[in-house]
Amino acid sequence: MEEKPDVVHFQMDQPKSRQSEVTKALQIKLGNEKTIIVYNRVNSYILDALLKAVF
Repeated sequence: MEEKPDVVHFQMDQPKSRQSEVTKALQIKLGNEKTIIVYNRVNSYILDALLKAVF
């Protein structure tokens, strides 16, 4: 029979220091002077309402 170890090594992902940093995720140009900028930390319900209003 195959021998199985009692202890299994695993490593959890380390939190990234850059994760809390806000960066631009999407930019939509609507006209000559209208631009929408969406950042990576936006709440999903806000993004959903914004996209429904624009499109």
